[in-house]
Amino acid sequence: MERISCHADLRALQDRSDRRMLLKLVSLESVSIASDSYALLRNLVERRNWRCSEMDMDFISLVASVAAELHKIKLALSPLLDQEAKPGEGFPKDLLLLKNTALALLSLWEDANEIVKKCVGSLVEQDVFLGNAENVGGVIEDFVNQVLKGTRNFAWLQERVPPLLNEVDVLLSTQVCFPYSE
Repeated sequence: MERISCHADLRALQDRSDRRMLLKLVSLESVSIASDSYALLRNLVERRNWRCSEMDMDFISLVASVAAELHKIKLALSPLLDQEAKPGEGFPKDLLLLKNTALALLSLWEDANEIVKKCVGSLVEQDVFLGNAENVGGVIEDFVNQVLKGTRNFAWLQERVPPLLNEVDVLLSTQVCFPYSE
């Protein structure tokens, strides 16, 4: 069994020619690398007839999806850091897209949380990460709803962007620990 503790471990496996191998995911250095790690892992498993548990594959896939949604949120919010930014005619549509991304993040949180609970009941590192992901998704959804309903304005949203982006960066830099069933 080959234990994977970082993305470099996966890259190192590309040079191996073992006919059969069981891969066990232990951790990744950050959520932000999860998409690349998932793509590489799938490639290794599919092309080389290697094995990785379905639970590990499901969990890394979910974390990769969370990373993708977090990157979308960063892209959507970053232009609002410019103090000269003004809402354009596509602003309501942009807000709806941001809200959909927040809702996707919340849905992924639910799926990932189910996997963790099913495997080990609770894993402190993942509970903190998943709780923070849920908070970011919920806060963004709430902020967007307030602006769309007219109870808050663009300037109010703009003031809240820096702390939100900081939370997204913290989530993207969080180490990924894989849950295990005994």
